[in-house]
Order: sequence, then C-alpha cells, then structure tokens
Amino acid sequence: MKSNIIKLHRTLFALFITSFTVIILTVALLSNLKPFDDIKWLDVIGEGGIALITLCWLLVTLHTRPKGKLTLLLFIGIMMVHFSMLLDVLDEFYRYKSDFQWMSRIEAIPAVLGLIIMSFALVYWHREQHIINNRLIKSERFYREHSFYDFVTGLYSASYMKKQIQSELYHFNNDNTPFCLSLIDIKAFDVYLREHGVEAANSLLSDIGSLIQVNIRKSDLVCRYAGDLFIVLMPNTQLCQSHLINQHIANMIRQHVLYLNSSSTYSDINHTTIQVEQGDNVDNLLQRLNRCLEVQKKAA
Repeated sequence: MKSNIIKLHRTLFALFITSFTVIILTVALLSNLKPFDDIKWLDVIGEGGIALITLCWLLVTLHTRPKGKLTLLLFIGIMMVHFSMLLDVLDEFYRYKSDFQWMSRIEAIPAVLGLIIMSFALVYWHREQHIINNRLIKSERFYREHSFYDFVTGLYSASYMKKQIQSELYHFNNDNTPFCLSLIDIKAFDVYLREHGVEAANSLLSDIGSLIQVNIRKSDLVCRYAGDLFIVLMPNTQLCQSHLINQHIANMIRQHVLYLNSSSTYSDINHTTIQVEQGDNVDNLLQRLNRCLEVQKKAA
C-alpha cells in the first residue's frame, strides 16, 4: 500500500513528510521535555488516538483517490486537522519555553482551517458524485444492490443480471414487451493475460466494461458475465435493433488503444445477440445465448 501511495501522490506524500518533520523539530527546539510524572496519559491516549485516526484517513485518501483538485483539498484539510492533533499530543510531552508560550494557544488553528478546506472539498465531492451517479444509472438500473458488484470492472455481476432478466421476463409474459440479450467475448484475452499480467488484464476488462457502458442506451444494462465475458440486457428491443447496437459496441472495442498497441493480435471480439421467446426462463435464455456465442466463435 505504501509504495502505491508514494508512486501515485509523490509530491503530496513528500509535503506531508516534510511538514511532519518540521513540526517535530520546531516543538523540540522551542520547548523542554516535561518530567515523566507530569504527563497525563489519558490525554495522551485520547489525543494520540485522534491523531492516529486522522493519519489513517490521510493515507486512505491518498491510496484510494486519483490526482485532482478534490484529492488535493481533502489531503490538505485532513493533514491540517492531523497536525493540530499532533501538536496536542506533543503538548503532553513538552512544555514550551517562556518566550514561546503562544504556541500552545494556536494549536487548534490548523484544525479550524483544515475543516474549512474540507468543507470546500465536500462541494467538489458533491459535484463529482452527481456525475458518477448519472453514469451509474446505466449500470444500476434504478436501484443499488452492492452485494452484486464486480470490483474489477465497476459493473454488476451475473447474479444481478439474472434478477434483471427475471424482471424483464415478467413484463414479457404479462405485457408482451420484447427484450434482447447480447454476449460479448474478448478474443485472445488469455494470451493478453499471459503476456501482460493480471493487473494489465484487469485494467483492460475495466476499460472495455466502460466502453460498453457508454455505448449502450440509458435503458440498457451491462454486467460482467464471467471472466472476459460481458452481457448486455436491452429492454423493449427487437432483434434487428440489438444487432445494430452490438455491432456499434464491437467497433468501439476494436479501436481500444491497448489492443492497437499490443504486440499480439487483439483486434476483434466475439459477440452474439438473441431475443426472448415464449416459454423462455432465465436459465434457458442464458444457455441459448452461450450456445449462439460458441457457434459464432467456431464460425469466425
């Protein structure tokens, strides 16, 4: 975790280490150690615990956030709160010299400024979340169920798709509303995995999942089906329409930069689509979809 933080946010990490060192040295130079009997250990535990928690917040922010204005504001805000807590802890071990007693009166100022900065960060966070929520409408289909979430691609899993297919089957059987299912398979993905490793392969899966997501309609749903397979549900759609959507998705994936720059040939995908029929249930729909994909792969 630490190496990833340093690599991604080297400047911020360096700023934190430098500021931390300056604070420790400044306090040590401007004060004297208290006698051991004067140390209030309950205060040390309480203030030290808060300092440790804010330090954890800081590291988690750097580890989980990409570079950007929001990350910078969160980092500075949390860091300033942490430094206030650090000064409080040091105050339990050091007594400032008579000329520097004012230092103990300004310990809370960094925390106040930090909380103000974090308040501005929340405004940016709200805007960012609004954008993300609009994008997730396609993948969540109107409600969230994070137990069905696939953390590699950021999409939902096959289990979630089965629940949605069941819902569409209900509308089909009661209102005769048609729908289609598409299955998309990445060609030579196993070769790419061997050549570039798991991290690059997961990144490719995530990129292609995003490509599919932005090239389907608002009413459609894409999930990771299994391995390098993606499944797309197209409600209220005829087979001819689903073929056009599928072909458009395939063209977008073929232009993916990782495919084009690879030393091997990853310039194509296998894909197929089917339309629901009377008597279908979730299991035989998926079986028929898989059989169609196998036929398409053999014919390719």
